[in-house]
Amino acid sequence: MAEKTGTPLTPVQILEASLRKEKAAYRFYEGMLKRTQVLFIRDLLEELRDSEAVHAKTIETKIAHLRAGKKI
Repeated sequence: MAEKTGTPLTPVQILEASLRKEKAAYRFYEGMLKRTQVLFIRDLLEELRDSEAVHAKTIETKIAHLRAGKKI
């Protein structure tokens, strides 16, 4: 992979890697929600999960703009 060899990444590659991490974090928080009934923990996990969804949407929009040749 490029990050191991020191090869520079394109902006789209960086955003795609970021998007994978955001989606993984979303799945993590979603999974943790299924494992607790403690209200304040559930509230926090929901907030964190929802933040990851917003981050992912933002990154997806940036990727789409770059692929369309638009400046971001």
